Amino acid sequence: MRVREDPTRLDDAFARLGERVREGALPAAALAIGDGEGMIRSETFSSKSKPIDPNSNFFLASVTKPIISTLFMQLVEEGRVGLHQPIADFEPRLRDKLDGHETITPWHVMTHTSGLDDFDPRDIGRKRPSGADMTTHVIESPLRFEPGTRWEYVSASFYLLTLIIERLTGEGYREFLDERLQGPLGMHATFDPRRAGRPIVAVHGIGVDSFLTRYLVLRYMARAALPGGGLFGTLDDMARFGAALLRPRIVSGKHLPLRAQTIAEMAEDQTKGEVVGKHDDDEVPVHHGLGWGKPTLMRDVPGSKNVFSHGGASGTRLWVDPDAGLVFVFFTNRWASERSVETEALRGTYEALRP
Repeated sequence: MRVREDPTRLDDAFARLGERVREGALPAAALAIGDGEGMIRSETFSSKSKPIDPNSNFFLASVTKPIISTLFMQLVEEGRVGLHQPIADFEPRLRDKLDGHETITPWHVMTHTSGLDDFDPRDIGRKRPSGADMTTHVIESPLRFEPGTRWEYVSASFYLLTLIIERLTGEGYREFLDERLQGPLGMHATFDPRRAGRPIVAVHGIGVDSFLTRYLVLRYMARAALPGGGLFGTLDDMARFGAALLRPRIVSGKHLPLRAQTIAEMAEDQTKGEVVGKHDDDEVPVHHGLGWGKPTLMRDVPGSKNVFSHGGASGTRLWVDPDAGLVFVFFTNRWASERSVETEALRGTYEALRP
């Protein structure tokens, strides 16, 4: 990629992001640009006088979803579970309901077309439910619609993927994640950042500003290990993951993170606009991959039709463009932040890629 040969081409994109943070558009931001070889350039920015450590752990939030989906797809590659196999084959509580729950598959979960009811985020803050509590809620709540007939974003449903992982492997999904994905790729993302030995960037706008409250929330998050949105990670973690998606490695005889054709299948538009979901209160046709969004098919942003990406409510984004050979990682720390600064950094990056 041209910017690997000359990283100064990215100067304007990084400089503009720094300006936006200094202007107060965001309390902090971090940007990393990479390709299939790995990181090319990264930088952090803070509106405070104290700079952010480049190795700081940001709350990845829903960027956890494609990571867990990738881990799950390793079992699909190995023939241990089918993408369209009923999850009820692994969970009797689903099999016994006979109301549509018994037809839900991993494909439905990863494309957000399952019809399952999510756990209210406000109740997560108030009740601090365990992973078992949220799994039970997903299984026992009435379906919101017939599986496969529409799109509705659900986070708690990803506990069903980790339930299958644990039933098939006999080990906890956190350990399986470290063993089968993170360790071989050199990633150190974690559900428990308190023990990671790295600074933690506090998220603004969720009412946990005191040190004690933050500590209690982190302790709860570590215990719940939300597979739909609980990981903390660094720029380097996401750059490594993105690079491996562009150019899979063979480690100890295994394709990591997956075979190229499986990665392409996950990145493919699975829903093809044939289901609708709500966007800004409007019903719109949805394009979605397996654990990945298809942003360039949904809105006016730069990039090829083959882009696959995922963001998080904490202001995080992992963006992979196979046609451009680009890995774009954007972090901030404002809950439900408006995305214009991120989009500006993305446009600046694509400007730098031009001949």
